[in-house]
Amino acid sequence: MNRSVKVKIKVYMTLPETLGWKEKIIELPRDKSTFRDLLDKLEDIKKIKDDLEKKGWRLIILVNGKHIEFLNGMDTVLNDGDEIAIFPPAAGG
Repeated sequence: MNRSVKVKIKVYMTLPETLGWKEKIIELPRDKSTFRDLLDKLEDIKKIKDDLEKKGWRLIILVNGKHIEFLNGMDTVLNDGDEIAIFPPAAGG
């Protein structure tokens, strides 16, 4: 099958103000699209992710409530209807 996949992305904390949006639905061109494919469509988030990683920080990314690092990382396959939550790294004291 070569059908498209729609996923919902929600951003939290300081990200909505930085990005200018809080929630988006993105359509990916095919089954077996990965989180990496999604990032190619979300250049604003990709830039934030890359900038943070240069400083030794990472975005917190959940796919359907599960941390992406406990799934298949950037190669996590996304399915139609998946919900992705993205948080900036938290700091506290």
